[in-house]
Amino acid sequence: MPNPANHNNLPATLFLALLGAAGDLAWRLVVPGLYDLYRDGGLPERFVVVGVDRKSDTSEAIHAHYRDGIEQFSRLGLGDTATWEAFAAHIDYRTADIVQAGAALAPCLAARKAEWGVDGGNPPLAVFYLAIPPQLFGPAAQGLAAAGLAADRRNARLVVEKPLGRDLASFRALDAELGAHFQESQLYRMDHFLGKETMQNLLALRFANPIFEPIWDRRYIDHVVITVAETLGVEHRADYYEGAGALRDMVQNHLLQIFCLVAMEPPARFDADNLHDRKMDLSRAMCGSGKF
Repeated sequence: MPNPANHNNLPATLFLALLGAAGDLAWRLVVPGLYDLYRDGGLPERFVVVGVDRKSDTSEAIHAHYRDGIEQFSRLGLGDTATWEAFAAHIDYRTADIVQAGAALAPCLAARKAEWGVDGGNPPLAVFYLAIPPQLFGPAAQGLAAAGLAADRRNARLVVEKPLGRDLASFRALDAELGAHFQESQLYRMDHFLGKETMQNLLALRFANPIFEPIWDRRYIDHVVITVAETLGVEHRADYYEGAGALRDMVQNHLLQIFCLVAMEPPARFDADNLHDRKMDLSRAMCGSGKF
């Protein structure tokens, strides 16, 4: 069985709510990624994944759906049946509209606190992952906050996936809507490309490799070509692409993130704030106006 002791600084307890649990993002990326973490000992012993979606499903049906996604997309694979069944035992499901998800999740969190004996202190890390279209981010955040799930500023986290708006104005409006219910320290804006192994290796290739680091500049590199070689078609994501479009889906999100990792200046430290600052320096230089 996975051993959480293999990882330092794990929370003692984890409550992870997955809004949009029956969707493609949850099936293809989020749950297989969680399963890889579980097999690698990257989740605490006491955790639960509560899926919420308007699709009327049973926990057993969701388990079968997720098992299929893990078999296709997990980095480590399904492994033995006992490991899968142990992981599946941590997955629950609730049928609810996204706007009402907070009301459905609040009693689930309260029940887990009581079960884990953390009612009086040391509350669980509560992560609310919005695997839903961006136009639902605001209503979902409002519903979570109305149910009191944003009140714990230290332990409550809201995770949103790109695309975050169609343009700068819509991004600012969306960001303001999220910020009305969750503090900045509680917000995590995700681009799942950055979790890919190749992207993770770019930082080591650039800054920890004594062969490449000294010559990674304009004196020795004429140009860089970033190619997206997609093998996945539109499939059942036509509604999403009809609104977002492949260009907006890829360029303003994934490809600009990759570009930043390739071209930014070395950060002072490899932490979130320093990486963010170096990316923003490059973005401002590209815009030329001093504003982004």
